[in-house]
Amino acid sequence: MDNAIHLTDVQQLNLNFLLTIQAGLKHDRIAASYKFHLDPDCAALLGAMSASDLVALAANMPHESLFQPIGNLTSLLAAPHGLAVTLCTVGAGRPSSSAPNAVVAVANA
Repeated sequence: MDNAIHLTDVQQLNLNFLLTIQAGLKHDRIAASYKFHLDPDCAALLGAMSASDLVALAANMPHESLFQPIGNLTSLLAAPHGLAVTLCTVGAGRPSSSAPNAVVAVANA
């Protein structure tokens, strides 16, 4: 019998993001919090969750990404590759107007 969990592409993306952020928090909480724009409460919650908790969270979100693109993704994609870091830095603090902030989505999970 196949006991494997089959995840949608969105679920897989959510799980990969959550596991990556959690690994960063375990290695260096301050750096990961800065890099992934996490507030202290969200960092504490995510850092304390078990892998099975993260799998369950991702599995219950089949069509909704917990992490949204930065607000200026269109500009970043259209610009020369050499400007990507600068444009990403400029747009990192501003989620797109139609998308919720990733930190809020994880903290409310």
